Amino acid sequence: MENIEQSQEKKLTTISSLIAQIQNDANNYLDSQLKKIGLSEITTSHGFILFVLSQNKNTETQKLEPMTMKEISKRIDKNKSTMTVLIDKLLKYGYIIREKNNSDTRYSYISLSEKGKSFIPEMERISKELSEKFYNGFSEDEKKTVFYLLDKILSNFN
Repeated sequence: MENIEQSQEKKLTTISSLIAQIQNDANNYLDSQLKKIGLSEITTSHGFILFVLSQNKNTETQKLEPMTMKEISKRIDKNKSTMTVLIDKLLKYGYIIREKNNSDTRYSYISLSEKGKSFIPEMERISKELSEKFYNGFSEDEKKTVFYLLDKILSNFN
C-alpha cells in the first residue's frame, strides 16, 4: 500500500505534473472570473485573445491597434486553424471586429469592438489578480528566479 501511495506522490511532483496542475488551476480560475463578468460563452483561450488585443497599444499614442491573426497566433501560441475557430466565435458574439487589409487581401486585421473594449478594465483586474495568486508569498528575487527557470524550460522545447 505504501509503495502505491509513494509512487502516486512522486508522479504528482514531477515538473510536468506541477506545470499541468498550475495550468489547470489557472484556467479554472480564469473561467470562473470570465463568468463573473458576464463572459460565460467564451473560454480562457478567447479571453487571452481579448486580453492580447487590449494590450496592443501604440507606444506613442497609447491607442489600441489592430493585429493580424498571425500576430495574435504567435502571442497565444495557437495554430491557424485553432485561431480561425476562436476568432469566429469572438466575432459571432460581437467582442471583436475583422477588417480587410486593402493592400494585401490575404490578411485581415482584428481589433476589439466597443463591446470588447468595455471589458478591458475587468480583464486587466483579472490578469493582475492571477499574477498575485501566482506570486503570493514570493520575494522579488524568487519571482525573477521562477520566471527565469520556467522560461528556460520553455526554451528547451523551442
